[in-house]
Amino acid sequence: MLVSLLRRITPTGWVWIACAVLACIAMIFYYRSIDVQAIHDYSQRMNGPAVFVVMTVLPMFGFPVSVLHVAAGVRFGTGLGLVLTTVSILIQLLASYALVKMAPDFFARRVEPLRRRLPEASHVPLTQFTMLLPGAPYFAQNYVLPLVGVPLGTYLLWSFPLHVIRSIVGVIFGHESADLTPAKLIGFGIYAVAITVTCAWSFRRLRTKMKDQPATAGDPRQSG
Repeated sequence: MLVSLLRRITPTGWVWIACAVLACIAMIFYYRSIDVQAIHDYSQRMNGPAVFVVMTVLPMFGFPVSVLHVAAGVRFGTGLGLVLTTVSILIQLLASYALVKMAPDFFARRVEPLRRRLPEASHVPLTQFTMLLPGAPYFAQNYVLPLVGVPLGTYLLWSFPLHVIRSIVGVIFGHESADLTPAKLIGFGIYAVAITVTCAWSFRRLRTKMKDQPATAGDPRQSG
């Protein structure tokens, strides 16, 4: 499978992988100039419930969710951080779904660029396509699916686990940031590249499959 994955990587994909490797190398040198322990000490004095509220609410307004997952790892550690991150993702999905249903026109204007990139497909492949779409913002993914009529069950079944899997590396990185070694940084880089390559491979397979099969649920923009 690994050979198959590597063969499917496009030149652009290799460029992104190279950039990720260079970013990891730069991070190793930059890390040495930061008093990470002081950051951890300060984070422990922060109000836990307030941190949880912030990491739950801000991503719904477009704040980078990966940054907040790292912060969760710094403040709460790996175990509790993963639990709270998982809960926050579930809350964000449910809240996003409810908000779109209450004010569809408001959200339609804000996620129109992403909606134009979606193909006509039944709800399950459409949800998978949206979650794997390269470069799609976290908040836009959450809002566009209920907007195009994806049922809540399908929405949670695919969006929730994919978001949680992606959050793991951020939380663990945040927790380990006080004791990072070059080997750990390389490990995080390999994990990030592996997730990226796997998602890209899955996305290409799904896109090919969707091109070969006609939509079975009509235009999703007309449902819901």
